[in-house]
Amino acid sequence: MVLGAKKAIQHVPSKGRISIMKIQNFTVEKRQSVIRGIYGSLFITLSIVLAAINPINIVTDWTLDMREGRYLYRMLEHPTYEVFSDVYIFNYTNVDDFLSGSDKQLQLEEIGPFVFQEIRTNENMSIDHDRGVMTMNPKTVLEFRPEKSFAHYKDIEVKIPNIALIAISTLLADKMGYFANAGAYYSISALGSKLFINMTAEGLLWGYDDPLVNIANKFLPGWIDFGKIGIMDRFYAQRKEEVEIELRNKSRKFAINSWNKSPGLVEQGFTDWNSSYPCNRLKDTYEGLLLPPGLSKDYEIPLFRKQACRVYPYRFTEEIMSDHGFNFHRYLMSESSFNQSSKYACPCTENCMPDGFVDISSCYYGFPIALSKPHFLDTDPEQLSFFRGFKPDPIKHRSTLDLEPVLGVPVAVESNIQVNIAVRMSSGNPITRPLKDKVMPLIWMSMYCKSPPSDIVTLLRLRLVIAPPLVIALEVVLLILGMFLGIQGFHRIWKPKYKLVQKPKEKVRRKSSERRKSSVILNIENTGFVDEQELAKEAVSLLAITEEDHDVPDLLLNE
Repeated sequence: MVLGAKKAIQHVPSKGRISIMKIQNFTVEKRQSVIRGIYGSLFITLSIVLAAINPINIVTDWTLDMREGRYLYRMLEHPTYEVFSDVYIFNYTNVDDFLSGSDKQLQLEEIGPFVFQEIRTNENMSIDHDRGVMTMNPKTVLEFRPEKSFAHYKDIEVKIPNIALIAISTLLADKMGYFANAGAYYSISALGSKLFINMTAEGLLWGYDDPLVNIANKFLPGWIDFGKIGIMDRFYAQRKEEVEIELRNKSRKFAINSWNKSPGLVEQGFTDWNSSYPCNRLKDTYEGLLLPPGLSKDYEIPLFRKQACRVYPYRFTEEIMSDHGFNFHRYLMSESSFNQSSKYACPCTENCMPDGFVDISSCYYGFPIALSKPHFLDTDPEQLSFFRGFKPDPIKHRSTLDLEPVLGVPVAVESNIQVNIAVRMSSGNPITRPLKDKVMPLIWMSMYCKSPPSDIVTLLRLRLVIAPPLVIALEVVLLILGMFLGIQGFHRIWKPKYKLVQKPKEKVRRKSSERRKSSVILNIENTGFVDEQELAKEAVSLLAITEEDHDVPDLLLNE
């Protein structure tokens, strides 16, 4: 009998035993090659998937998704941008000579800056997930920064036009007839009001007592709801505002949908969308804190500033490399933004401002407040000729917006605007005659943020500078490693190094007694011996496989 080999293999036909041995070798001897091939395929697939889905965008979209508790939501609720307003006052130094007629021009002296920090918060933020919008109540307050200022505004004396006198006189000249204006003239004269007054910078900015304002506040509280008149006090007066911005539409993301439940600026004459103009439409404009990602260079960004009561367009001018290693786009306020030729200028039929000035009187109690660029930059040359001391600078006095275009993140902003008061006269009230048809400069403000906060810089660097090369390197490494392992593994599977060989039969010398016993056995079981012997030879041949490990036990013939 043949012992030592597996009986299952012994009793399988020759060709079947060869197939079984190949399967055994494939699953046991070649398992490393199979594993290499599988890992290679997985690495190649993972590399292709990473290149196709762009994981950086997925992580960025998740991070910047506007949802309660997430980063963008917290940042908008309490913005970390440091925004400052530098205020410069125009002091009139030759008033007596001008009023006497000995000097034909008014001499101006710029005093400042008085630096304030804007603290912006957005209260009662609420996301309507069904409509894809968010509502909030914006609130902006100013904090004086004396360490950055020219001096404390309480300590500076200036001489300026009497805002209350000019405002009320011009308003009456526009709206009332001769006799009403004549009555106003005698009343103003009786109160002893002067065309120019001395006051502290604090009074000009935050309010000063004036008998005309006190009378108006007492008898017309629905019109004049304040007891003092001050420029910054009125510009930053605390009012309940409600803003709705778009979240769902990616092309309009973060655009204003409505302000105080209106898609337009009611103070500038908005009634309905069909009869509106770009000057009083707020829908699809932006405040500038949040802008949609992927803006093209051809897109003109319409920015709305509540204090300026107007939408101002910004156009792309250049692409700049930042100190942090990423590019940003610089947008510049259009030169014609304050002109009647601008598409954002409201139509005017009477009492129209000269070119380069924007009338915002409807936003400020009907007072003839006009905005322009600082130092009358790009304004009517005739108005510029009335004054000395102006130094318009196209670089210093321009307004810019620096925007990272991939994410739509503001990098820096500078908005420069001058506040003026227009003077118009009625023949019944000649008190403003020396200033008739002039636009009198009062102050100019530079609102700016020079750099984004550190957390925004970190986010931009991770997204734009660090992550892209790391992801590309990972994709390349996975692809190369996968190809190496796959090629090596599948090559060994299809073209193995092993082969089947016939192991020669070893001759064993037996003792004479064993030979005699064997003869007896052979004579007795001749037929069975032949069959068993052939099977043993085939088993030895199958099990003698030469490769790294070919220690296969021999089949033995026992008694």
